[in-house]
Amino acid sequence: MPAATIGRWLPKDPAVVDAYVSNLLEHSRVIHGRDPNTRARFAAVGVNLETAIGNTGLKFNLSCLRQHYSFAVGETPVYTVRTLDPVVQEFQDYIESEGVVYAAFNEMFEQAPEPTNDSDRKIENYVDLMEMINTILQTAPTYGGGASDVAAAVPFYAILARFCNTPAGYNAFTHPGVNERFCRLFTAWNKYLTSTASANVIHDEEGGWLSTAALNAIVQSAGGNPQQHTFDHFYVCDTSDPHYGFKSYDEFFVRELKAVHRAVISPGNPGIINSACTSTVYKLNYNLKKTDNFWVKETPYSLSHILAGDELVDNFVGGTLMQALLGSLDYHRWRSPVNGTIVKTRLISGMTHPNPPPTYFAACLDDIRDDPDVITRSQDFVTAISTRALIFIQADEPVGLMCFVAVGLVEVSTCNIIVSEGQVVKKGDELGQFHFGGSTHCLIFRSGLTVTPIDQDGEELVGSKVRVGKDILTAVAKQKDNRLLV
Repeated sequence: MPAATIGRWLPKDPAVVDAYVSNLLEHSRVIHGRDPNTRARFAAVGVNLETAIGNTGLKFNLSCLRQHYSFAVGETPVYTVRTLDPVVQEFQDYIESEGVVYAAFNEMFEQAPEPTNDSDRKIENYVDLMEMINTILQTAPTYGGGASDVAAAVPFYAILARFCNTPAGYNAFTHPGVNERFCRLFTAWNKYLTSTASANVIHDEEGGWLSTAALNAIVQSAGGNPQQHTFDHFYVCDTSDPHYGFKSYDEFFVRELKAVHRAVISPGNPGIINSACTSTVYKLNYNLKKTDNFWVKETPYSLSHILAGDELVDNFVGGTLMQALLGSLDYHRWRSPVNGTIVKTRLISGMTHPNPPPTYFAACLDDIRDDPDVITRSQDFVTAISTRALIFIQADEPVGLMCFVAVGLVEVSTCNIIVSEGQVVKKGDELGQFHFGGSTHCLIFRSGLTVTPIDQDGEELVGSKVRVGKDILTAVAKQKDNRLLV
Protein backbone atom coordinates (compact mmCIF):
# COMPACT_ATOMS: atom_id res chain seq x y z
CA MET A 1 0.00 0.00 0.00
CA PRO A 2 1.48 3.38 -0.99
CA ALA A 3 2.24 5.58 1.97
CA ALA A 4 0.20 8.41 0.48
CA THR A 5 -3.02 6.41 0.83
CA ILE A 6 -2.68 5.78 4.57
CA GLY A 7 -4.67 8.28 6.63
CA ARG A 8 -5.79 11.69 5.41
CA TRP A 9 -6.55 15.23 6.60
CA LEU A 10 -8.23 16.23 3.34
CA PRO A 11 -10.35 14.25 0.87
CA LYS A 12 -8.42 12.87 -2.08
CA ASP A 13 -10.88 14.36 -4.55
CA PRO A 14 -9.90 18.02 -5.04
CA ALA A 15 -13.46 18.81 -6.13
CA VAL A 16 -14.68 18.10 -2.58
CA VAL A 17 -12.13 20.51 -1.09
CA ASP A 18 -12.87 23.10 -3.76
CA ALA A 19 -16.61 22.90 -2.98
CA TYR A 20 -15.96 23.30 0.75
CA VAL A 21 -13.72 26.32 0.15
CA SER A 22 -16.23 27.83 -2.29
CA ASN A 23 -19.05 27.57 0.23
CA LEU A 24 -16.94 29.02 3.07
CA LEU A 25 -15.75 31.79 0.76
CA GLU A 26 -19.35 32.73 0.01
CA HIS A 27 -20.00 33.07 3.75
CA SER A 28 -16.78 35.00 4.30
CA ARG A 29 -17.45 37.57 1.61
CA VAL A 30 -20.97 38.25 2.86
CA ILE A 31 -19.72 38.52 6.46
CA HIS A 32 -17.28 41.20 5.30
CA GLY A 33 -19.91 43.08 3.29
CA ARG A 34 -18.87 41.86 -0.15
CA ASP A 35 -20.84 40.33 -2.99
CA PRO A 36 -20.04 36.58 -2.87
CA ASN A 37 -19.45 36.44 -6.62
CA THR A 38 -18.02 39.82 -7.66
CA ARG A 39 -16.35 40.75 -4.33
CA ALA A 40 -17.79 44.26 -4.73
CA ARG A 41 -18.47 45.87 -1.35
CA PHE A 42 -22.17 46.38 -0.63
CA ALA A 43 -22.01 47.30 3.08
CA ALA A 44 -19.61 48.95 5.50
CA VAL A 45 -18.30 47.50 8.76
CA GLY A 46 -20.97 47.32 11.46
CA VAL A 47 -23.94 47.54 9.09
CA ASN A 48 -26.85 45.14 9.64
CA LEU A 49 -26.49 42.48 6.96
CA GLU A 50 -30.21 41.78 6.72
CA THR A 51 -30.88 45.44 5.92
CA ALA A 52 -27.92 45.72 3.55
CA ILE A 53 -28.81 42.56 1.63
CA GLY A 54 -32.43 43.72 1.37
CA ASN A 55 -31.29 46.97 -0.22
CA THR A 56 -29.12 45.22 -2.81
CA GLY A 57 -31.45 42.45 -3.87
CA LEU A 58 -28.74 39.88 -3.19
CA LYS A 59 -30.23 36.45 -2.55
CA PHE A 60 -28.61 34.93 0.52
CA ASN A 61 -29.96 32.99 3.51
CA LEU A 62 -28.43 34.62 6.59
CA SER A 63 -29.15 31.56 8.73
CA CYS A 64 -26.21 29.94 6.91
CA LEU A 65 -23.96 32.21 8.96
CA ARG A 66 -25.09 30.86 12.33
CA GLN A 67 -21.87 28.94 12.96
CA HIS A 68 -19.77 32.08 12.42
CA TYR A 69 -21.55 34.21 15.02
CA SER A 70 -22.21 33.62 18.72
CA PHE A 71 -25.53 34.57 20.31
CA ALA A 72 -26.77 34.11 23.85
CA VAL A 73 -29.61 31.65 24.50
CA GLY A 74 -32.86 33.36 23.54
CA GLU A 75 -31.07 36.24 21.81
CA THR A 76 -32.43 37.25 18.41
CA PRO A 77 -29.63 36.80 15.87
CA VAL A 78 -28.43 40.06 14.34
CA TYR A 79 -25.72 39.64 11.72
CA THR A 80 -23.47 42.64 11.09
CA VAL A 81 -20.57 43.26 8.72
CA ARG A 82 -17.35 42.23 10.41
CA THR A 83 -14.02 44.05 10.50
CA LEU A 84 -10.67 42.26 10.57
CA ASP A 85 -9.60 41.12 14.01
CA PRO A 86 -6.45 43.04 15.08
CA VAL A 87 -4.31 39.89 14.81
CA VAL A 88 -5.50 39.35 11.21
CA GLN A 89 -5.09 43.00 10.30
CA GLU A 90 -1.50 42.92 11.57
CA PHE A 91 -0.88 39.79 9.47
CA GLN A 92 -2.14 41.59 6.36
CA ASP A 93 -0.07 44.66 7.19
CA TYR A 94 3.01 42.44 7.52
CA ILE A 95 2.42 40.87 4.11
CA GLU A 96 2.19 44.31 2.55
CA SER A 97 5.28 45.65 4.32
CA GLU A 98 7.73 42.78 3.67
CA GLY A 99 8.84 42.55 0.04
CA VAL A 100 9.76 38.84 0.01
CA VAL A 101 6.56 37.88 1.80
CA TYR A 102 4.45 40.14 -0.40
CA ALA A 103 5.90 38.50 -3.51
CA ALA A 104 5.28 34.99 -2.19
CA PHE A 105 1.68 35.78 -1.20
CA ASN A 106 1.01 37.08 -4.71
CA GLU A 107 2.91 34.47 -6.70
CA MET A 108 1.29 31.51 -4.93
CA PHE A 109 -2.09 32.55 -6.35
CA GLU A 110 -0.59 32.50 -9.84
CA GLN A 111 1.01 29.08 -9.27
CA ALA A 112 -1.94 27.34 -7.60
CA PRO A 113 -4.19 25.05 -9.65
CA GLU A 114 -7.63 26.25 -10.67
CA PRO A 115 -10.72 24.76 -8.94
CA THR A 116 -11.92 21.53 -10.53
CA ASN A 117 -15.33 23.02 -11.32
CA ASP A 118 -15.60 26.39 -13.05
CA SER A 119 -18.65 27.21 -10.91
CA ASP A 120 -16.65 27.06 -7.66
CA ARG A 121 -15.42 30.31 -6.18
CA LYS A 122 -11.70 30.57 -5.52
CA ILE A 123 -9.69 32.74 -3.16
CA GLU A 124 -8.49 35.48 -5.49
CA ASN A 125 -5.71 37.16 -3.52
CA TYR A 126 -4.24 37.64 -0.06
CA VAL A 127 -6.98 40.15 0.90
CA ASP A 128 -9.62 37.51 0.13
CA LEU A 129 -7.49 35.02 2.11
CA MET A 130 -7.20 37.28 5.15
CA GLU A 131 -10.99 37.72 5.24
CA MET A 132 -11.37 33.92 5.07
CA ILE A 133 -8.95 33.55 7.95
CA ASN A 134 -10.86 36.22 9.87
CA THR A 135 -14.08 34.24 9.35
CA ILE A 136 -12.58 30.99 10.63
CA LEU A 137 -11.06 32.77 13.63
CA GLN A 138 -14.51 33.00 15.22
CA THR A 139 -15.77 29.65 13.96
CA ALA A 140 -15.34 26.24 15.56
CA PRO A 141 -15.11 23.23 13.22
CA THR A 142 -18.48 21.74 12.35
CA TYR A 143 -19.54 18.32 11.11
CA GLY A 144 -20.15 18.34 7.38
CA GLY A 145 -20.72 14.65 6.81
CA GLY A 146 -18.85 12.40 4.44
CA ALA A 147 -15.72 13.61 2.68
CA SER A 148 -16.51 17.29 3.28
CA ASP A 149 -16.24 16.70 7.02
CA VAL A 150 -12.57 15.90 6.59
CA ALA A 151 -12.02 19.41 5.22
CA ALA A 152 -14.29 21.04 7.82
CA ALA A 153 -12.20 19.54 10.64
CA VAL A 154 -9.08 21.40 9.44
CA PRO A 155 -10.53 24.60 7.92
CA PHE A 156 -7.28 26.58 7.77
CA TYR A 157 -5.48 23.75 6.01
CA ALA A 158 -8.44 23.30 3.66
CA ILE A 159 -8.23 26.89 2.42
CA LEU A 160 -4.42 26.90 2.26
CA ALA A 161 -3.83 23.43 0.76
CA ARG A 162 -4.21 24.79 -2.77
CA PHE A 163 -1.08 26.88 -2.18
CA CYS A 164 0.98 24.45 -0.07
CA ASN A 165 2.24 22.51 -3.08
CA THR A 166 3.59 25.57 -4.92
CA PRO A 167 7.12 27.00 -4.73
CA ALA A 168 5.81 30.40 -3.66
CA GLY A 169 3.58 28.79 -1.05
CA TYR A 170 6.55 26.86 0.33
CA ASN A 171 8.50 30.11 0.56
CA ALA A 172 5.61 31.83 2.31
CA PHE A 173 4.84 29.05 4.77
CA THR A 174 8.45 28.46 5.81
CA HIS A 175 9.13 32.16 6.39
CA PRO A 176 9.73 32.76 10.13
CA GLY A 177 7.78 36.03 10.11
CA VAL A 178 4.78 34.38 8.47
CA ASN A 179 4.81 31.52 10.98
CA GLU A 180 5.08 34.02 13.80
CA ARG A 181 1.85 35.60 12.52
CA PHE A 182 0.22 32.18 12.19
CA CYS A 183 1.27 31.46 15.77
CA ARG A 184 -0.43 34.65 16.99
CA LEU A 185 -3.48 33.85 14.90
CA PHE A 186 -3.78 30.33 16.24
CA THR A 187 -3.25 31.52 19.80
CA ALA A 188 -6.33 33.69 19.29
CA TRP A 189 -8.24 30.76 17.78
CA ASN A 190 -7.11 28.62 20.71
CA LYS A 191 -8.72 31.14 23.05
CA TYR A 192 -11.97 30.95 21.10
CA LEU A 193 -12.05 27.14 20.92
CA THR A 194 -11.63 26.86 24.68
CA SER A 195 -14.37 29.43 25.34
CA THR A 196 -18.02 28.62 25.99
CA ALA A 197 -18.87 30.49 22.78
CA SER A 198 -17.33 27.63 20.76
CA ALA A 199 -19.93 25.23 22.18
CA ASN A 200 -22.35 26.67 19.62
CA VAL A 201 -21.36 23.80 17.29
CA ILE A 202 -22.17 21.12 19.90
CA HIS A 203 -25.84 20.65 19.09
CA ASP A 204 -28.06 18.03 17.47
CA GLU A 205 -29.11 19.95 14.37
CA GLU A 206 -27.55 19.62 10.92
CA GLY A 207 -23.82 20.36 11.10
CA GLY A 208 -23.71 19.93 14.86
CA TRP A 209 -21.43 17.45 16.59
CA LEU A 210 -24.41 15.86 18.35
CA SER A 211 -26.37 15.34 15.13
CA THR A 212 -27.20 11.75 14.32
CA ALA A 213 -24.78 11.76 11.38
CA ALA A 214 -21.89 13.10 13.48
CA LEU A 215 -22.46 10.76 16.41
CA ASN A 216 -22.72 7.76 14.09
CA ALA A 217 -19.43 8.72 12.40
CA ILE A 218 -17.66 9.10 15.76
CA VAL A 219 -18.99 5.73 16.95
CA GLN A 220 -17.79 4.10 13.74
CA SER A 221 -14.38 5.77 14.10
CA ALA A 222 -14.15 4.31 17.62
CA GLY A 223 -14.72 0.83 16.22
CA GLY A 224 -18.41 0.57 16.99
CA ASN A 225 -21.51 -0.16 14.95
CA PRO A 226 -23.88 2.85 14.85
CA GLN A 227 -26.80 0.44 14.57
CA GLN A 228 -25.87 -1.14 17.90
CA HIS A 229 -23.81 1.42 19.84
CA THR A 230 -24.25 5.02 20.94
CA PHE A 231 -21.75 7.82 21.59
CA ASP A 232 -22.07 7.45 25.36
CA HIS A 233 -21.25 3.74 25.04
CA PHE A 234 -17.70 4.81 24.15
CA TYR A 235 -17.16 8.26 25.63
CA VAL A 236 -17.54 9.86 29.04
CA CYS A 237 -20.34 12.42 28.73
CA ASP A 238 -23.62 13.67 30.22
CA THR A 239 -26.40 13.01 27.74
CA SER A 240 -28.89 14.92 29.93
CA ASP A 241 -27.04 18.16 29.12
CA PRO A 242 -27.77 19.95 25.79
CA HIS A 243 -24.02 19.90 25.02
CA TYR A 244 -23.47 16.45 26.57
CA GLY A 245 -21.52 18.16 29.35
CA PHE A 246 -18.85 19.65 27.07
CA LYS A 247 -18.27 23.33 27.88
CA SER A 248 -16.32 24.15 24.70
CA TYR A 249 -15.29 22.70 21.35
CA ASP A 250 -11.90 21.81 22.82
CA GLU A 251 -13.47 19.78 25.63
CA PHE A 252 -15.37 17.84 23.00
CA PHE A 253 -12.23 17.36 20.90
CA VAL A 254 -10.24 15.82 23.78
CA ARG A 255 -13.20 13.77 25.06
CA GLU A 256 -12.28 10.79 27.23
CA LEU A 257 -12.87 7.19 26.23
CA LYS A 258 -14.43 4.94 28.81
CA ALA A 259 -11.82 2.65 30.37
CA VAL A 260 -13.17 -0.53 28.76
CA HIS A 261 -12.52 0.93 25.30
CA ARG A 262 -8.89 1.80 26.01
CA ALA A 263 -8.05 -1.40 27.88
CA VAL A 264 -4.44 -2.52 27.48
CA ILE A 265 -3.70 -5.88 25.87
CA SER A 266 -0.99 -7.83 27.75
CA PRO A 267 -0.40 -5.13 30.38
CA GLY A 268 2.26 -7.16 32.19
CA ASN A 269 4.23 -8.34 29.17
CA PRO A 270 7.25 -6.02 28.65
CA GLY A 271 7.99 -7.57 25.25
CA ILE A 272 4.68 -6.31 23.86
CA ILE A 273 4.42 -2.68 22.72
CA ASN A 274 0.91 -1.21 22.82
CA SER A 275 -0.61 1.52 20.71
CA ALA A 276 -0.19 4.95 22.32
CA CYS A 277 -3.00 6.50 20.25
CA THR A 278 -6.02 5.49 18.27
CA SER A 279 -4.48 5.90 14.83
CA THR A 280 -3.72 4.45 11.42
CA VAL A 281 -0.20 3.05 11.11
CA TYR A 282 1.69 4.85 8.35
CA LYS A 283 5.17 3.38 8.31
CA LEU A 284 7.77 1.22 10.03
CA ASN A 285 11.35 2.35 9.41
CA TYR A 286 14.45 0.38 10.43
CA ASN A 287 18.14 1.20 10.80
CA LEU A 288 17.52 4.85 11.59
CA LYS A 289 20.14 7.42 10.68
CA LYS A 290 21.30 10.24 12.91
CA THR A 291 20.96 12.75 10.08
CA ASP A 292 19.45 12.45 6.63
CA ASN A 293 17.92 14.51 3.83
CA PHE A 294 14.49 14.57 5.43
CA TRP A 295 13.20 17.11 2.89
CA VAL A 296 13.50 14.56 0.07
CA LYS A 297 10.57 12.22 -0.56
CA GLU A 298 10.78 8.63 0.65
CA THR A 299 14.08 9.09 2.52
CA PRO A 300 14.73 7.61 5.97
CA TYR A 301 13.85 9.67 9.00
CA SER A 302 16.46 12.07 10.36
CA LEU A 303 16.75 11.39 14.09
CA SER A 304 18.75 14.48 14.95
CA HIS A 305 16.06 16.69 13.45
CA ILE A 306 13.08 14.79 14.89
CA LEU A 307 14.63 14.83 18.37
CA ALA A 308 15.98 18.38 17.95
CA GLY A 309 19.58 17.33 18.59
CA ASP A 310 18.78 15.86 22.00
CA GLU A 311 21.70 14.40 23.98
CA LEU A 312 20.00 10.99 23.91
CA VAL A 313 19.77 10.79 20.13
CA ASP A 314 22.72 8.38 19.73
CA ASN A 315 20.79 5.69 21.61
CA PHE A 316 18.40 5.45 18.66
CA VAL A 317 20.85 5.42 15.75
CA GLY A 318 20.33 2.08 14.02
CA GLY A 319 17.01 1.65 15.81
CA THR A 320 13.37 1.46 14.68
CA LEU A 321 10.59 4.01 14.21
CA MET A 322 6.85 3.50 13.82
CA GLN A 323 4.66 6.41 12.69
CA ALA A 324 0.85 6.57 12.79
CA LEU A 325 -1.73 9.19 11.86
CA LEU A 326 -4.74 10.32 13.89
CA GLY A 327 -8.01 11.24 12.18
CA SER A 328 -10.18 14.19 13.15
CA LEU A 329 -12.82 11.92 14.71
CA ASP A 330 -10.34 9.83 16.70
CA TYR A 331 -9.45 9.84 20.38
CA HIS A 332 -6.78 12.52 20.86
CA ARG A 333 -5.16 11.55 24.15
CA TRP A 334 -1.82 9.75 24.32
CA ARG A 335 -1.28 6.78 26.62
CA SER A 336 1.93 5.00 27.53
CA PRO A 337 2.83 2.10 25.23
CA VAL A 338 5.17 0.57 27.85
CA ASN A 339 5.76 0.14 31.56
CA GLY A 340 8.66 2.27 32.75
CA THR A 341 9.94 5.58 34.11
CA ILE A 342 9.89 9.00 32.43
CA VAL A 343 13.51 10.00 31.73
CA LYS A 344 12.77 13.47 30.36
CA THR A 345 10.20 15.45 28.37
CA ARG A 346 10.67 18.25 25.86
CA LEU A 347 8.34 20.46 23.86
CA ILE A 348 9.86 21.46 20.51
CA SER A 349 8.40 24.42 18.68
CA GLY A 350 9.21 23.33 15.14
CA MET A 351 11.41 24.34 12.21
CA THR A 352 12.75 27.43 13.96
CA HIS A 353 13.91 25.45 17.01
CA PRO A 354 14.85 26.44 19.65
CA ASN A 355 12.77 29.57 19.16
CA PRO A 356 9.04 29.72 18.44
CA PRO A 357 7.01 29.62 16.31
CA PRO A 358 6.51 26.17 14.71
CA THR A 359 6.11 25.64 10.98
CA TYR A 360 2.45 24.96 10.26
CA PHE A 361 1.80 24.47 6.54
CA ALA A 362 5.11 23.55 4.88
CA ALA A 363 5.18 20.32 2.88
CA CYS A 364 7.59 18.39 0.71
CA LEU A 365 6.74 19.62 -2.80
CA ASP A 366 5.77 17.07 -5.44
CA ASP A 367 4.18 16.94 -8.88
CA ILE A 368 0.84 15.48 -7.76
CA ARG A 369 -1.97 17.86 -8.69
CA ASP A 370 -5.04 15.64 -8.41
CA ASP A 371 -4.76 15.16 -4.62
CA PRO A 372 -4.69 18.34 -2.48
CA ASP A 373 -3.46 16.66 0.72
CA VAL A 374 0.26 17.32 0.29
CA ILE A 375 0.97 17.43 4.04
CA THR A 376 -0.39 13.90 4.48
CA ARG A 377 2.04 12.84 1.76
CA SER A 378 4.82 14.53 3.76
CA GLN A 379 4.39 12.79 7.12
CA ASP A 380 8.06 11.80 7.41
CA PHE A 381 9.07 15.36 6.43
CA VAL A 382 6.83 17.06 8.99
CA THR A 383 8.24 15.05 11.90
CA ALA A 384 11.34 17.23 11.59
CA ILE A 385 9.72 20.68 11.22
CA SER A 386 6.45 20.73 13.18
CA THR A 387 5.53 21.25 16.82
CA ARG A 388 6.32 18.07 18.72
CA ALA A 389 6.41 16.70 22.23
CA LEU A 390 9.23 14.29 23.13
CA ILE A 391 8.68 11.87 25.99
CA PHE A 392 11.68 9.61 26.71
CA ILE A 393 10.78 6.51 28.71
CA GLN A 394 13.13 3.98 30.29
CA ALA A 395 10.94 0.94 29.70
CA ASP A 396 11.16 -2.43 31.38
CA GLU A 397 13.46 -4.92 29.64
CA PRO A 398 13.77 -5.83 26.87
CA VAL A 399 12.65 -2.46 25.42
CA GLY A 400 14.91 -0.16 27.42
CA LEU A 401 15.06 3.50 26.36
CA MET A 402 12.37 4.53 23.89
CA CYS A 403 10.80 7.82 22.84
CA PHE A 404 7.20 8.76 22.19
CA VAL A 405 6.99 11.70 19.76
CA ALA A 406 3.71 13.59 19.40
CA VAL A 407 3.69 15.75 16.26
CA GLY A 408 1.22 18.62 16.00
CA LEU A 409 0.29 19.35 12.40
CA VAL A 410 -1.52 22.27 10.75
CA GLU A 411 -4.01 24.51 12.53
CA VAL A 412 -3.53 24.84 16.29
CA SER A 413 -2.57 21.24 16.91
CA THR A 414 -1.19 21.79 20.41
CA CYS A 415 0.85 19.18 22.27
CA ASN A 416 0.14 19.09 26.01
CA ILE A 417 2.48 16.91 28.11
CA ILE A 418 1.12 15.90 31.54
CA VAL A 419 3.93 13.60 32.80
CA SER A 420 7.26 14.66 34.30
CA GLU A 421 10.79 13.35 34.81
CA GLY A 422 11.04 10.47 37.28
CA GLN A 423 7.37 9.58 37.08
CA VAL A 424 6.62 5.84 36.91
CA VAL A 425 4.08 4.96 34.23
CA LYS A 426 2.19 1.81 33.41
CA LYS A 427 0.86 0.82 30.03
CA GLY A 428 -2.26 2.85 29.36
CA ASP A 429 -1.40 5.75 31.71
CA GLU A 430 -2.12 9.11 30.11
CA LEU A 431 0.93 10.98 28.80
CA GLY A 432 -0.80 14.03 27.28
CA GLN A 433 -3.15 15.22 24.56
CA PHE A 434 -3.39 16.81 21.14
CA HIS A 435 -5.65 19.86 20.97
CA PHE A 436 -7.51 21.54 18.11
CA GLY A 437 -6.12 19.96 14.96
CA GLY A 438 -4.41 17.30 12.92
CA SER A 439 -1.73 15.13 14.42
CA THR A 440 0.60 12.19 13.99
CA HIS A 441 2.91 10.36 16.38
CA CYS A 442 6.02 8.18 16.39
CA LEU A 443 7.40 5.46 18.63
CA ILE A 444 11.20 5.35 18.41
CA PHE A 445 13.20 2.39 19.75
CA ARG A 446 16.90 2.02 20.49
CA SER A 447 19.34 -0.02 18.50
CA GLY A 448 19.91 -3.53 19.80
CA LEU A 449 16.21 -4.44 19.56
CA THR A 450 14.40 -6.55 17.02
CA VAL A 451 11.01 -4.85 16.64
CA THR A 452 8.39 -6.88 14.80
CA PRO A 453 4.86 -5.78 13.80
CA ILE A 454 1.84 -7.75 15.01
CA ASP A 455 -0.81 -8.41 12.36
CA GLN A 456 -4.19 -6.85 13.11
CA ASP A 457 -7.15 -9.14 12.44
CA GLY A 458 -5.22 -10.91 9.71
CA GLU A 459 -4.01 -7.69 8.07
CA GLU A 460 -0.53 -6.17 8.12
CA LEU A 461 0.05 -3.57 10.81
CA VAL A 462 1.06 -0.85 8.32
CA GLY A 463 -2.19 0.49 6.91
CA SER A 464 -4.29 -0.82 9.80
CA LYS A 465 -6.23 1.37 12.19
CA VAL A 466 -5.48 0.41 15.80
CA ARG A 467 -7.20 1.54 18.95
CA VAL A 468 -5.25 2.93 21.89
CA GLY A 469 -4.00 0.08 24.10
CA LYS A 470 -3.93 -2.50 21.31
CA ASP A 471 -0.89 -4.78 21.02
CA ILE A 472 0.99 -3.71 17.88
CA LEU A 473 4.69 -4.63 18.18
CA THR A 474 6.94 -7.20 19.79
CA ALA A 475 10.46 -6.37 21.01
CA VAL A 476 13.31 -8.80 21.53
CA ALA A 477 16.79 -7.72 22.68
CA LYS A 478 19.67 -8.48 20.33
CA GLN A 479 22.15 -7.79 23.12
CA LYS A 480 22.14 -6.79 26.75
CA ASP A 481 23.26 -3.19 26.36
CA ASN A 482 20.74 -0.72 27.64
CA ARG A 483 23.06 2.08 28.75
CA LEU A 484 21.98 5.67 28.23
CA LEU A 485 24.44 7.70 26.15
CA VAL A 486 24.67 11.11 27.80
